[in-house]
Amino acid sequence: MVVYLTLEQVRSIHHAMIQAIEGEHDTCLHPGIYENLLAGCLDRPQTTIHNYTPYPDIFLKAASLLECIISTNSFIDGSKRAGFLACDLFLEQNGYYIDPKARIKRFLLAIARNEVDLTTIADWLQPNALQR
Repeated sequence: MVVYLTLEQVRSIHHAMIQAIEGEHDTCLHPGIYENLLAGCLDRPQTTIHNYTPYPDIFLKAASLLECIISTNSFIDGSKRAGFLACDLFLEQNGYYIDPKARIKRFLLAIARNEVDLTTIADWLQPNALQR
């Protein structure tokens, strides 16, 4: 059974990330989240159309989540970082984690520049995700 992320989990990821970057504050200085966009991104890996599942395996599901968060700029600040952390948490909840030695920055920039498609993202994730 696949475990999907909640809006609250991703909100918390983003909030913690921004606080870590900006320093300790009572509140997040840039909490800007386009919640409708983010909710759509969280629903995307779960898509089923008349018994057809466009994202049938865990890596396509993770790729669809990552691509969506980055390409829609679901956050005012930090969409690439939050998208990656959400993808990593999604994989972790499903028995994997991203190899810390992977060339992550270059990969995220390629997604943001629309230089890679969904299959390429999934193909990158698979060998760079280690099983727990």
